[in-house]
Amino acid sequence: MRHDAGSSLIESLAALAVFAIGSACHGAWTLQSMATHARASRLIAATTIAVSLEARMRANPAGVLAGDYGEGNASRGRCAEGCDARRQASHDLASFRALLTRRIGPAASGHVACAENGECAIAIAWMEHEILRWVFRP
Repeated sequence: MRHDAGSSLIESLAALAVFAIGSACHGAWTLQSMATHARASRLIAATTIAVSLEARMRANPAGVLAGDYGEGNASRGRCAEGCDARRQASHDLASFRALLTRRIGPAASGHVACAENGECAIAIAWMEHEILRWVFRP
């Protein structure tokens, strides 16, 4: 009876199949990890930006009461110390949108809505999917 040294073709193919399945699983886990990290990073950035705008709104209660933080009031003009409430709100919204673009990306959007009961909400979305809704009373 003759014994050949080494492994057969079937054994080699089985080992290759096990390696391929393991590599595919590792790749899927890596991609899932990267996607989760990206979502967490966007959420942290959105929370930081929302808290920053909340602080700006608390510092400008006249602008909040007048409804100056609504849509269509963002300008790019600089606001020095002598700004009125409307210009300060406009500057705050422009800074808010610039931070969204810089920290989350050009696909980010955000808006502020204040109800008559004094409750305000800052909504931040990425690629039209809301990632944060920050509700507070200024």
